[in-house]
Amino acid sequence: MSEKRILRKMKKLASRIGDKIESVRDEVEDLEIEFEILQKQIKKLETKSFYDKETKGEKRQSDDEDDIDEDDEVLDLENTSVVTVKPKF
Repeated sequence: MSEKRILRKMKKLASRIGDKIESVRDEVEDLEIEFEILQKQIKKLETKSFYDKETKGEKRQSDDEDDIDEDDEVLDLENTSVVTVKPKF
């Protein structure tokens, strides 16, 4: 093989590897966001569980519907990341 052909193949391979690295970076960023959301939800549930244990069945003074906080969001964790698949050709 000539050196030019080897160099072209190496550049093509480097380009593919660079694309894969960028794809993995994007996926890692998505996973980090999902992980942070999951940690917040766990902390909220732990706090709620602790609060419920302390009250020991006492009736809350406000209804559950009136006690909605801005931080309490219903999250669709199943669809939080975007999966992109690049065609090989």
